[in-house]
Amino acid sequence: MERADLNTMPSLLIKNGRVIDPASGLDGPADVLIEDGHIQAVGRGLDRAGAVVFDATGLVVAPGFIDMHVHLREPGIEHSETIETGARAAAAGGFTSICCMPNTLPVNDNATGDQLQSLNGPASALPLTYSPSAPSPKTARVRRWPPSAP
Repeated sequence: MERADLNTMPSLLIKNGRVIDPASGLDGPADVLIEDGHIQAVGRGLDRAGAVVFDATGLVVAPGFIDMHVHLREPGIEHSETIETGARAAAAGGFTSICCMPNTLPVNDNATGDQLQSLNGPASALPLTYSPSAPSPKTARVRRWPPSAP
């Protein structure tokens, strides 16, 4: 999957959606015009010649969501989840930013090593911001998986 070039994308007009924008206090029916990857107008009855029109009747149009508690499990526990599979699921659900919990082996307290390689791989094509969320390795409490026998 490759990133789309926002400068060559056609205009997109989202019509008849319930637009929720906490920054402006908007919560109601409206249209949204997007040009060159940026919102150009929000209001009722918008029109743009040549724009791709998406009818959002019955749908919510909102800013991207942020998930501050994601378990991506990479590195070390990739059989459960990888950065790519978790990022794809997040993007499909409307999330634009995710923050990965430190339950990885080793602890993911920065975007280096295995994580950086994963972020430069297939997951890099997704419209998503990834942030590791972990304490310093000096203070991290690593939980090993699977747990050792008593």
